Amino acid sequence: MPFGAGLLFMVVVAGLLEMALAARGFRPTVGDSAAVWGRERTRASDVGAKGLILVGASRSQLDVDLDVLQRVTGKRPVQLAIDGSSFVPVLADLAGDDRVTGTVIVEFGGDVPDPAHKDAATHYVDIWRRGQRPGARYDFAWMEGSLADWRQGILRSYADGAGPFEALSKRVLPRTVTPQYLVTLPSGSREADYLKVNMPAFYFRRAMRNAGIVDVPNLPDYAAVNRYLSERIQALPQASAAHLVDNATLLGQMVTKIEARGGQVIFVNYPSSGLVRAADDVRYPRAVFWDRVVPLAGGKGLYFSDEPSLKDFVCPDGSHLDMRAKARFTEALAKALESRGWIRAGS
Repeated sequence: MPFGAGLLFMVVVAGLLEMALAARGFRPTVGDSAAVWGRERTRASDVGAKGLILVGASRSQLDVDLDVLQRVTGKRPVQLAIDGSSFVPVLADLAGDDRVTGTVIVEFGGDVPDPAHKDAATHYVDIWRRGQRPGARYDFAWMEGSLADWRQGILRSYADGAGPFEALSKRVLPRTVTPQYLVTLPSGSREADYLKVNMPAFYFRRAMRNAGIVDVPNLPDYAAVNRYLSERIQALPQASAAHLVDNATLLGQMVTKIEARGGQVIFVNYPSSGLVRAADDVRYPRAVFWDRVVPLAGGKGLYFSDEPSLKDFVCPDGSHLDMRAKARFTEALAKALESRGWIRAGS
């Protein structure tokens, strides 16, 4: 087959595969990777006092609509949250960067992660810092990751780390397929469509994961599962607060650095619901953790249930908002911060 004809054949096949995936509701989605995060981290240094930098984990990624945040505040949002990771390495990195002079919004549940703990956030920060050193050589692993993210961001057949063959065999040909409920956007933010998951089983699995429960006996119905998990959660031990003051003091040093050059740090407790909220309340009671840490850290704090416009949001999986609620939540959050004088629209 001549090269031109072969190329045309491949383009046609790829186009048909993309159309088939689109018809089944699949969307392109970038990877939640160091390359994506590093690009946004560079923006955080460039936006200056207009920056509105989100730090945290999956709730920051899923609950906040960056376009709405920019429209309401007039500022330039940057998404630096990393799924399942500590916010401490990222906040420390921002505190050490004199170019960061805007507002940092920290997703904070009340527990202060051990500053010595290493996870994906530590890894992402280290990779970004290496790339900022004078005379740094090209990091081909990073470049390969960037190209992969670009490919995933425009082609449905590569979404979620799949490839054309896997997309065809597992997403196009089967009579029924597992829906794609989670999409990562080029900004690093995410959208979750909980109408596409099996509820309430999905919710119970999230609650178990959040509470560290790995075993559930065979039970007759979901009502029994709910009762069983509720009892297990109420019996959970409170998390240790032995190093709370020391860790909060370290946070305070980071906050002081940012504020000394005209920036500010706002700690935000995002909505949670049902069994997930119950587990958080048992393991990290507000009076022991949040109410002590925020004053010690010296930052400003907004607890979602204290704000009338935020307290009634319901998380379908107990931990995150559905994509249909994020714009409304973001607008309410921005206005709540403005009403406290912590953010001034357009300034």
